[in-house]
Amino acid sequence: MKRLLSLLLLIVLLPAAASAQLNTDRTLQVGRSALYFDDYLLAIRYFNQVIEAKPHLAEPYFLRAVAKYNLEDYSGARADATKATELNPFLPDAWEVKGVTNQCLGNHAGAIGDYARALELLPYNRQMLFNLALAQEAADRFEAADSTYSTLLEAYPRFDAGYLGRAQLNLHRGDTIAARADVDRAIELNANSVGALSMRAALTGNDDPAAALADMERAVTLQPDRAYLRVNRAIARYNANDLNGAIDDFDYVLTVEPLNYQALFNRAMLRAELHDNDRALADLNRVLELRPTDLRARYNRAAVLVDKGEFDRALADADAVVKAYPDMYAAHILRGHINSMAGNEAAARADFRKASRLAHSTTVRGNDIADNSTAAIDDADETINRFKALQRADDNQDATAQTFNTKGMRSRVQDRNPAVEMQPIYQLSYYTADNTSAATAYDKEIEELNAARVLPFVVFLTNSLPAMTRQAESDRHFESIQRLGTLINSGKARPIDRFARAMDYVTLKDYVPALEDLDAVIAAQPDFAPSYLMRAAVRYRIRESQRGNVIIDGDQAALNASGAMVLEQIMADLDRALELNPRMAAAHYNRGVMLMRLEAWADAIEAFTRAIEIDPTMAPAYFNRGFAHFSRGNRDAAVPDISRAGQLGLHAAYPLLKQMQ
Repeated sequence: MKRLLSLLLLIVLLPAAASAQLNTDRTLQVGRSALYFDDYLLAIRYFNQVIEAKPHLAEPYFLRAVAKYNLEDYSGARADATKATELNPFLPDAWEVKGVTNQCLGNHAGAIGDYARALELLPYNRQMLFNLALAQEAADRFEAADSTYSTLLEAYPRFDAGYLGRAQLNLHRGDTIAARADVDRAIELNANSVGALSMRAALTGNDDPAAALADMERAVTLQPDRAYLRVNRAIARYNANDLNGAIDDFDYVLTVEPLNYQALFNRAMLRAELHDNDRALADLNRVLELRPTDLRARYNRAAVLVDKGEFDRALADADAVVKAYPDMYAAHILRGHINSMAGNEAAARADFRKASRLAHSTTVRGNDIADNSTAAIDDADETINRFKALQRADDNQDATAQTFNTKGMRSRVQDRNPAVEMQPIYQLSYYTADNTSAATAYDKEIEELNAARVLPFVVFLTNSLPAMTRQAESDRHFESIQRLGTLINSGKARPIDRFARAMDYVTLKDYVPALEDLDAVIAAQPDFAPSYLMRAAVRYRIRESQRGNVIIDGDQAALNASGAMVLEQIMADLDRALELNPRMAAAHYNRGVMLMRLEAWADAIEAFTRAIEIDPTMAPAYFNRGFAHFSRGNRDAAVPDISRAGQLGLHAAYPLLKQMQ
């Protein structure tokens, strides 16, 4: 009887189960389509839906991992790939994604293990053998990598990228002859391999500058938009004595990639060589803004400053280099030279003596360098040349990169480079620039407010406010203010009518009368939580307007209130809103934003955590909590939160993740 009831129940449930299966299959297919067309954020949304409906399936986790990888959210991708392998350990693609993301995160040993598992399932898979060899090389397991390359090239003797990868391995082992043979074989198999052409140019640059330049000219012709190829062609042009052509290439790179380190540093070196000191100094200053601890740039800036006669600034840079490299005699020679030029003879002789002792302890023999600084400079030439050498870009960016499902990307939001800021506060608004869950929040009281239709328009709880760009929209709110004003002046208005007018004022960014209306609403109806949330938001907008030196007509006493007092008032309003509605996630979130403004990071993290507990889909709360963790120096706690924000659709997460990683 019990078995019969179970069978009957199964029969009853079969149609519903089939329908659910059909829906999730369809959603998964749409997500795959979005992934194919490189719309990674949209794909993640679809995979989220499938995972929520059927968390036991491995495939949506795997596919979401691929999308996150393409957005350079390596931690998030690894977590999803790991989950996929736990749910289905016989999914080789998931092991591969896990391996690639482990390698991107510097866990080369973990990557080796992942590729080994994948190869158990797909022996002699070309891409996985290749990735395994790269991971072994990165882990300094050179013999193992060489063995893997041998297996790979025995199975796939016409795989040009395999030869190029082994060439890179041979370079790491110092065997330039074997490296050159592998590069030549790669080019023989694929004359259009830009990575191989660039590597061969590096190998032949000093011996045959013309041949090296010819290789780089062909590489740039094949892929004219690749910055690293332009950097390396500039070096080939320099070696061929075409300084102007080299600078032209660096100029091009910095036009398309203003933060390209190699181009900035190299252009500075060429400008210094041409005694274009002001522009060389500007480039080196920029390099040091990007990398404040870059002693190579600081050393060269000191040399440029000496050439300009700015000895005090030069000495400060030289001091930093000596402090970092107290046993580098070239650094003491540089500082001794600066002190000598500045007339500090005693300090100069002290540096020259130190250089003498260091030089004698290594390679220098003969006269005391303190009496012959020229000899010391000659002996330090090799070190100085290393500090002044032009910096090549990576030669293996194309052929030796781990790849899967990574066609040319249409939607690489992480490559945008906006200033990284915390996500803004939530407020009620008649409009939202983004009505997705990444920008709008749910609150039961707001839902009931809309259902009651007591406001002239539907309101959103959003932190993404659009600009008022259409005249018709602004006219509509001006008319609403006039209509509600007539009603209020008649004495027949309800508190909600005054609240509605405050919303109109907020929409038109006329905050002071909005604040007056909200004060009146709270006086008349002190138990209405949304009015406290809105008053806190309006006070915050007024404060931010003042901080931005925006003049707003109105109550000067309110406008001139100190920042600390205003923040106290804002926090009091948010606290009151939470007394009335403890599950208003947006109020907890806004408290977190205010606490971040006060740099009370631990309290802010607690506030965002409370918001997330109430609404686990609140992407800005994850972002700001991660931002707070990162501001405290806790990168390990920050990355998962920022990754989760991106997973929930917040585009701003990916540029921050890229910077953090």
